[in-house]
Amino acid sequence: MQAGKAKRTRKAKQGKNYLLYVLLVIVTLYVLYMIVDQQIKISNAKEELAEVEEQIFTQKQKNTELKKVSDAVKNNDEDAFSGYVERIAREELDYVKNGEVVFINVAGD
Repeated sequence: MQAGKAKRTRKAKQGKNYLLYVLLVIVTLYVLYMIVDQQIKISNAKEELAEVEEQIFTQKQKNTELKKVSDAVKNNDEDAFSGYVERIAREELDYVKNGEVVFINVAGD
């Protein structure tokens, strides 16, 4: 009878070890999944941060330019103000002076 009991005990231990092994594999896979998921989220957040920093830089440049225009208006500096207005008309509104010929670089260089 002792032999039969020892056999059952060995099988019970093997069953527990197998269950523990499966549980360990599941936990390991879950941890790996979480690590990869977090790395993807970090990567996306870094890209978004870079875009926001670029927008901040662009906005700071615009603010500096508008400050110069504001100072020019306060100081009655018509040359600086008219230069700003002319540049805006050319760049954003695609205006040209009378008799002026505009060349467009189609190569993109």
